[in-house]
Amino acid sequence: MDGIINDVDSLKDFRKKLIDTVDDLQKQLKTTEGAIEDVAQTWGDSQFVKFHEGFNEDKDLINPLSKKIKDFESEVLYPLEKTLREYLDL
Repeated sequence: MDGIINDVDSLKDFRKKLIDTVDDLQKQLKTTEGAIEDVAQTWGDSQFVKFHEGFNEDKDLINPLSKKIKDFESEVLYPLEKTLREYLDL
């Protein structure tokens, strides 16, 4: 099918799932970060230090990505849904 999706409910559901996924990712990231910090108090061998550094690098990528996804939802998808609702007179 070519063209734009004009199913407002599907767009709304997609927006919600997108935000829920980002929120769940952020919660899991905080939980994992806390667990790693707890382990770091007692476990400091070179392999753990390497893992910890890698985790921090990944974390530094996840936070900006999460922000971009939330911005896309609020700056692109929400206005699209709003415009679609107006166009379809819903």
